[in-house]
Amino acid sequence: SPALGVKGTPQRSDVQRPSTASPCGNVNIASNLDTSTAVAAAADGTVTFQVQNFNAGADGSTSVSVQVDPTGAGKKFVAATVKTNGNKNPSKVESDKVVVSLPAGTKCTGGKAKNLCLLSVKTTAGFGACTVVSQGKATANPPAKPAAKPTAAKPAAAKPTKPAAQPSVAQLAAKQTSKKTVFESCASDSECQQGCCGFSSGKCAGPDVAQSNGSGGCGHGAKAPNCNVATLLGFSNCVKGAKNGDLHDATIQAATAFTAKLDGFKFTPSVETRGLGMFSRSAT
Repeated sequence: SPALGVKGTPQRSDVQRPSTASPCGNVNIASNLDTSTAVAAAADGTVTFQVQNFNAGADGSTSVSVQVDPTGAGKKFVAATVKTNGNKNPSKVESDKVVVSLPAGTKCTGGKAKNLCLLSVKTTAGFGACTVVSQGKATANPPAKPAAKPTAAKPAAAKPTKPAAQPSVAQLAAKQTSKKTVFESCASDSECQQGCCGFSSGKCAGPDVAQSNGSGGCGHGAKAPNCNVATLLGFSNCVKGAKNGDLHDATIQAATAFTAKLDGFKFTPSVETRGLGMFSRSAT
């Protein structure tokens, strides 16, 4: 997840049977490519998503093979490398993280913005779906370049170089992709991609919980609302809400308004919370 053509939380009925003739099952690729939630490729060319089963056993396998079509049209797929895979024979219903590496030199050219790739994901049980991948300047996967030739040292009187540019939201978020995603169990803020281990039960969370949720903010539910997520992504105008569930509280409303602004950035946790779980199912 997120899956092509699926809005909100995927259900058992959303599961497809990808094949060579129908790589996304019965989902229309052309009409859903630009409207589906996309997963952002990291700076190293990896893509991370969740695979959700709907029952245990081999039929509910979350172990997958992945094909990628850089054009987004669903007609020119090549194999991608699965670096972290799911469970071939899970003992329970579960959601597993899968990490895929796009082939070197992959350039996503699909969609209106000409920056989308299409992944066809298929479990060992034959179930699956497609998902959309977005690729930007900070997340492109260029081919390896030869080592640059050494240059002569500049004289001491050379003009000073410009200070390094501040990292973008994409670059800051990419550094966190190896950590746990929202709703995965956690013991501390440092375990989570968004820097927030929220709720009293310890689940990774995004800015809504960190800044305005009444269940205690980050710090495993032990701290008041804070700006961990916004600070991690380089936003300086964060607003912390009050530690209560009163939606009419002025600070709650201000914090909620700020997190809503983060929805315009593809790499913010508030967007990532929307499409957790899918890609395998089981017949009843």
